[in-house]
This record gives sequence, structure tokens and C-alpha cells, in this order.
Amino acid sequence: MTNLSVVALAIIFLADSGWRLAQATASQCHRLDPCRCEFENGQGFDIRSVVTKVEGYMHTVDPKTSDKYFFNPCQDIKFLPSDGKECSSGDGYSLCRFNNATQHYQKLGTTKNSSFFTNEHGQQFLVFHLNLTVTSIQLLCLKHDESYLFVNPDEIKLRADNGNNLILFSPYACPVTIEEISKPSTGGVLLILFLIGAFTYFTIGSIVRFMYLGARGIEVIPNLEFWKDLPGLVQDGFRYVRNGCRVERQGPDPDSYDAI
Repeated sequence: MTNLSVVALAIIFLADSGWRLAQATASQCHRLDPCRCEFENGQGFDIRSVVTKVEGYMHTVDPKTSDKYFFNPCQDIKFLPSDGKECSSGDGYSLCRFNNATQHYQKLGTTKNSSFFTNEHGQQFLVFHLNLTVTSIQLLCLKHDESYLFVNPDEIKLRADNGNNLILFSPYACPVTIEEISKPSTGGVLLILFLIGAFTYFTIGSIVRFMYLGARGIEVIPNLEFWKDLPGLVQDGFRYVRNGCRVERQGPDPDSYDAI
């Protein structure tokens, strides 16, 4: 293979990689706050109502290890069912685990180190990175009145970085409209075009009259006589429509020959 062929293949590879990276970035749900993210089309996820103010947090138990997880996606909290200084220290926790084997609490994340992630299959995750521990919470839409938090044991087996994987089934994990993005109406487009046309007309006309015709003051307005007569023309048009589109008969001019 010649050097030219190698360079060509490298360019194609880099271009394809850049396109894929741009596509992946565009398809990501961009974080607005700890509980909301938005795609470029205005759709997104809003899980602010997953945890009620009465409950304070969601919790679940790993059926295999009996580890307990405590979760509040929107704010850091400091209270637990029992003493858990590790999780409640500092600003508190957004995600905490009680390790049944060691009988100790472990802080897995706060709202400051949470992020939204969309994989290549379009699945949505809320991810916590704290120290060397990564916790992924998959958001699954559930048409139900309540929300449920579960441990995903199959995913845990596949991880080798001391990671944790949970699943959040919730009606608030369904895609919703975060921001209404609508196309401009026909009337709005026509109004914009009219304003642009009027601005261009007066600007160019005034410059031409000022620079080439020597007009000054109000005389720089193009077609000045027409604009002076415009109020009277509008009044005549209104009177014409009011009379049923009939020409209004007027008496002779007092100074005319017929009046004399």
C-alpha cells in the first residue's frame, strides 16, 4: 500500500469518526439540572416528581446481597433510617448504599457529580461518578401511578470496576416536552419580511436623497408627499367602505362656478 493510500484511508477514518462523534453528541440528553435533561428537539426527561416530599428518598434492597440503596435524584439529603455518617457527611447524598457485608454506608454520589447519558440504543441513564465508583440508573418508562427502584443483578455481573446498576421504573421516566419548539407562523414570517422591507426602503431611500439629491431634514424621507397624504387616503378609504363601497356624493365647491 502506497503512502498516498494510507493518508487517504486515515482521512476517511478520521472523517467517519468525527461524524459519529457529532451524531453521538447531538443525540445526548443535555443536563439542565440534576433532575432534567433536554434533547435538541425540545424533548427530554423530568424526574423531579419521582420522590415525594413526604418520603424524602426512594430505597431498594439487593435480593442477593441484601445491600440497601437510598436515592433522591434532585437534592442531597442527610437523613437515613439509621446512623450513616459516611453518606450524611458534607452536603449529604443523592445516592447511598448500605453494604450488608461490612455493615457500613457508602456514598455513591451527589447531585454535583450526576449526569445523563444516552447509549447507542437510545436507552437513558442517570450516572453517578464518585471517586472510583460508577453507578448507572437506567430510566424506564412505566405507565403507572407509582415509581419503583430495583437492582439490576445482570448488569452488576458484567462490571469489573466496583460499579452498581439500578433500574428506575417510573411514569416520570417517560420522555416529555421540556421546551416547546415551534416553527414561526405564516403571519410572523410576513411581519418580519414587512419590517425588513420597510427598514430597507427608508434606509436606502434616505441615503440616496441625502447623498445625491442634497435633501436635508424631513426632506430625506423618500416619497414624502405620499406619506403626508397617507392619513387622508386612509380616511377616504374607510369612508368608502363605510358607505358600502359607493362613491359619496359631495356638494359643489362653494367657490366654484356651479355654486355661484
